[in-house]
Amino acid sequence: MSAAAVAPLERDVRVISLIGVAHGTSHYYQLAFVTMLLIVREKAGLSFTDVGALGAIYYAVSGICQTMAGFAVDRFGARPILAGGLALTAVGLALTALADSFLTFAAISVIGAIGNCVFHPADFAVLNSSVDHRRLGRAYSIHGLGGSLGWAAAPIIYFLDDLVGRTGAALIGAVPGLILAAVVLGHSRYFVDHRVEVRAAAAAEGARAGLGLFLQTSILLCFAYFALIAVNTVGIQQMAVPAWVEMFGMTERYAALCLIVFMVGSAAGMLAGGFFADSVKRHDLVASGGLLVAAALTVPIATVAVTPTFLLPLLALAGFAGGATNPSRDMIVRNATPPGASGKVFGFVYSGLDVGSLIGPPLFGYLMDLHLPAVIFWIAVALYVINAGMVLTIRQATVPRTVAAE
Repeated sequence: MSAAAVAPLERDVRVISLIGVAHGTSHYYQLAFVTMLLIVREKAGLSFTDVGALGAIYYAVSGICQTMAGFAVDRFGARPILAGGLALTAVGLALTALADSFLTFAAISVIGAIGNCVFHPADFAVLNSSVDHRRLGRAYSIHGLGGSLGWAAAPIIYFLDDLVGRTGAALIGAVPGLILAAVVLGHSRYFVDHRVEVRAAAAAEGARAGLGLFLQTSILLCFAYFALIAVNTVGIQQMAVPAWVEMFGMTERYAALCLIVFMVGSAAGMLAGGFFADSVKRHDLVASGGLLVAAALTVPIATVAVTPTFLLPLLALAGFAGGATNPSRDMIVRNATPPGASGKVFGFVYSGLDVGSLIGPPLFGYLMDLHLPAVIFWIAVALYVINAGMVLTIRQATVPRTVAAE
């Protein structure tokens, strides 16, 4: 049975669910790798700056490769590229069971990064071609929800390490990606091949191609927006646990619980944000408003003006406010994307996440080595505000789409 022969609602549910889980798995492996670094940091002779540098290597390679992955998605199709990425990230985590030095962890980070680079171009190529455009906001929210839940699941590595040790944690943690890679390969009849539209767009008179596609003002602004938001997101995720331990005097396990609460709050916000994205036209106002609320809620954390107990609900609310912006953010990118260029544009724009992720971890790791954890959260406040202004600017630079649905 072909994808076209599957009932539209059944196809949408299958595709949205599977891509959401795949995105969650990719985020899980991103943070699980760094969590493993923190677990073995002292034994392997790594400083916090070293941990940040290894995270930077991961995201640098992923960012460099992500635009190329977008071209590969448009050339070979999203499904096999996505399955390969899932398998490779899983193998990367499994290999951390063997590493014992900066150089070996650096080699593993390259392997994981090559797997990680495929997810955004592949995911959005599938969603944009396979899901009814009237459900795209909710599709994007489930995609983002999956990512946040994947991040929220990664601190489980701490508890697996307590139960079965480092090697067991790495090997058990690798299993989900390998299973999901096989599931993706087995779902061909539900995925609409977006390359049909790519070929149609390439044949159209005046269709943009090559470097010129990425030099549009709106596309460059989207890239910058994602780079700045990732400095916040990834930097905090990787260094929040040791930062809160130093700032609030809490245990490492309680700090890990705080991080899980923050990311679960973000996931809930993304779910709610999907309904906003499908029902409003001014996605820029939704995104900027949520970012400003997140900034305001982060100030009490930066000033250490709350108790560890009150930190939990505050982080849940801050995560919700930031997460609610994500589906509207993705709609903004879609509206800026020329028809038939989903793989390339989403690959390029989302490589901004890798650029920001390259900057955030070493910067925040350096601040931790200087015993300045509160500065991390003041930087977060500033970047939330800057991004609120950035997302309003993107709308002004976006050329309206001429095609109502993909």
